[in-house]
Amino acid sequence: MLNALDFIRNHPGFKQFTVDKLTFVTYDCPIEESPFDYWTPKNYFAFITKGGLRWKTPRQDYVVHQGDAVFIKKGAHRVYKILSGEFCALMIFLPDDFICTTLREEALNGCQNHPVEDTDTVIRLKVDPTLSDYFAGVLNYFAQSTAPSKSLLKVKFKELIINILTSSSNPALSSYFQSINMDKKHQLQNIMEENFVYNLSLEEYARLCGRSLASFKRDFEKVYHSSPGKWLKKKRLAYAKFLLETTELNVSEITLEAGFENTSHFIRNFKKKYHYPPLQFRKSVVEVA
Repeated sequence: MLNALDFIRNHPGFKQFTVDKLTFVTYDCPIEESPFDYWTPKNYFAFITKGGLRWKTPRQDYVVHQGDAVFIKKGAHRVYKILSGEFCALMIFLPDDFICTTLREEALNGCQNHPVEDTDTVIRLKVDPTLSDYFAGVLNYFAQSTAPSKSLLKVKFKELIINILTSSSNPALSSYFQSINMDKKHQLQNIMEENFVYNLSLEEYARLCGRSLASFKRDFEKVYHSSPGKWLKKKRLAYAKFLLETTELNVSEITLEAGFENTSHFIRNFKKKYHYPPLQFRKSVVEVA
């Protein structure tokens, strides 16, 4: 699966400013493939400046057009093209540790007293006047002949986090920022529960969890009392069973939605687990009902 951040950073066609582990980039590129799966090891903001996309998560769909903004959690995602032509956006990549450091340095932890919410992997933002002015100011840097200083860029990253945490416009994202300070056990669980439906490698899951492959496997065993491979297969099969019972998706669509490598691999494993091929299983459920 494509690592979107690595692709953008190594692509000479994208205008970008980077300081430490933080990146501002203007993404200007047609999206030919739909649906398109990708993953990113860092969270990012996307402010849409042209075109539109639809992010699909296991919970719901998020359609965005010019002038909209979303926050995308680190992890894997599936997007669909909804308009012909280019898709353009200001993208702002930032890691968890920078968010946590800003909360501590600015004494902002719990500043709005929002209860910790169970947020989706995509969080739609309300672009209030403050946020609108912020995005416009950052975009103005890309129109200048000289790049802004690295110290100024770092201030702009902090400004964005502070804007979110001190405003009442985006309580879900403010809540998520504060939840990042949770212990690593909860972070590992959140990442796995949010990303099991995507066909990521164990190395990619480990990177998302901020661990080496060896420490990821060790910590995973402590949390789930299972190996990552066995847990992923069990979780994906259970989700595929749920889709067969509750939707009219065909086998190929369920293969994609549940994160299996290919249809034959899915059918073989499903039959081994539930004793029927997928379509026969669905028929048996309908007959019982």
